[in-house]
Amino acid sequence: MRILFLLVAVLFFLFQAAPAYSQEAADTVACRQNRGSCSFVACSGALVDIGTCRGGKLKCCKWTPSS
Repeated sequence: MRILFLLVAVLFFLFQAAPAYSQEAADTVACRQNRGSCSFVACSGALVDIGTCRGGKLKCCKWTPSS
């Protein structure tokens, strides 16, 4: 029973620190909120560059219908 208590305490401690590692960059969140997608390459065709992702490392592209 003591082992179970110790295991639960250790798991709680580990998962408490997890959100710090899983937070996304603010620009990535803003890109997704604007219905964009992150891309390693430059936006082309019907995709328009609307910003950056991953702290400026990737391009944020959004599909725009051609008129």
